[in-house]
Amino acid sequence: MDGESIDEFNTVDQSFSDIVPTLNMCFDTMEEARKFYCDYGKRCGFGVRTRTSKKDNNNQVYYLRLVCSREGRYVSNIRPEVKTLPSQTKQCHAGITFARKDDKWVVRTVIVEHSHELCPQTSNLICGNKKLNMQAKHTLEVNDDALVYV
Repeated sequence: MDGESIDEFNTVDQSFSDIVPTLNMCFDTMEEARKFYCDYGKRCGFGVRTRTSKKDNNNQVYYLRLVCSREGRYVSNIRPEVKTLPSQTKQCHAGITFARKDDKWVVRTVIVEHSHELCPQTSNLICGNKKLNMQAKHTLEVNDDALVYV
């Protein structure tokens, strides 16, 4: 292989991170499929959570449904008459469904439209998108052991 074909391959791999999920996309593993959709959510400005997964008789996952973190309905324990400000929940329908077929994970359904505003600039503040690198985690553990509080 010459240098041009290697560079071309790397640019194709890098552009894969900018792809919008579509039907019949294939992934080798469930983790790869989950990482793709979580990265897509982080780029677009929403959090991702697992809604449903199903296992077969061998205890292997064969179905996975990932949704926007604002999917669903919030039911409060406080009666609406008592509340001073009624809570309005966004029932976002955005999500993706993966199913295993012939040792590949295939996108079966995908909804990309959200019922709320997206903010890619602050997506790293969403709980599901927060990640600590190993150095920061180690520093926090050492400071905690030494009872150092900032």
